[in-house]
Amino acid sequence: MSLAADLLKVADFVVGKPAVRLAAPLAPALGRRTREGHPRRILVIRPGGIGDAVLFIPMLRELRRTWPGCRIDLLLERRNAGVLDGTGLADRLLRYDAGPGVLATVLRTPYDLVIDTEQYHCLTSLVTLATRAPRRIGFATGSRRRLYTETVPYDRQRYEVLSFLDLARQATGREPHWDPDEPFYPLPHAAVRTARKALAEIRREGRPLVAIHPGASIPERRWPPERYAEVARGLADRGAAIVVLGGPQDVRAARTIAAALGERPHVVLAGTTTLTEAAAVVAEVAVYVSADTGLLHLAYAVGTPTVHLFGPGVLSKWGPPGSRFRSVRHDVPCSPCTTYGYTPPCAQGLVCMLGIEPRHVIDEAARSLEEHTGPARAETGA
Repeated sequence: MSLAADLLKVADFVVGKPAVRLAAPLAPALGRRTREGHPRRILVIRPGGIGDAVLFIPMLRELRRTWPGCRIDLLLERRNAGVLDGTGLADRLLRYDAGPGVLATVLRTPYDLVIDTEQYHCLTSLVTLATRAPRRIGFATGSRRRLYTETVPYDRQRYEVLSFLDLARQATGREPHWDPDEPFYPLPHAAVRTARKALAEIRREGRPLVAIHPGASIPERRWPPERYAEVARGLADRGAAIVVLGGPQDVRAARTIAAALGERPHVVLAGTTTLTEAAAVVAEVAVYVSADTGLLHLAYAVGTPTVHLFGPGVLSKWGPPGSRFRSVRHDVPCSPCTTYGYTPPCAQGLVCMLGIEPRHVIDEAARSLEEHTGPARAETGA
């Protein structure tokens, strides 16, 4: 997470709620008259991590389907902007942690509709109000709901794609199209070419490919790299070739996995790919294995079968649905502990994650390999 994003979270905690209370009485007077017909300019606000940015893509597609000629701007963080780069889903990506000039640009633009997809924090609702857009839509969570012209309920147990689609339904007045088994991430052609080049040599082995990502954004979701190494070795011994993914922070864990594999067929791509390139790699493999990470949601979005390890997170909210996706959990009374998007520091020794045994993950991945004999197919975009 960037320093700017951290500072924004602190600012939201310190001044966000008081500012919302002060601004709420002004909200009815800060709208402009609604233009007739379809909106010409839409702003969608999406702070947060990679997973959120992936799972609100079906909502963006609904806006495009309803108003194909409309201009859509996205206001988002640098860390999740990479998910949308090159996809053609937005006309302009505005990174609010790039400096104050970005916010000035937003406030100068005459938007007809602003959709705030933030679930809990307050600063985005203040930005939404400050645009003076005639339609301002957001989730009805906390006092921030008073700054919108329209709200929708937010269910902390409901799969996040469906929550975002509730916003699209409110905006368009149409029932969204949604099939939980249908890929929805438009892979850029350049990323697909890069991925296929990176996998060309290991594909000569003729084995099914299994991608393993050993990272997670917070310690409470992480599983020891030695256990991922045991999974990788077990699957390789059953005939798979292993692709190790991850960001720069996962390189050490990737080396642990590679060392355990020895001469077994594998390739390490951790720290070498962009987000879209990693998604394109995952689209080429037979099965993807990881804990609750942003790349897990990208794997789901490109249609690749997943085996996902869930500990503190709410499975109904963040676990991929559909027929291709398997979860592995160790049930303990304190799990899930994530509430309002926040996972507290674990005082139980990470028992929900450490209770997951490698043999269970190997068995689930092997079953998935038996069911899915070829790589998943994702659509390609721009």
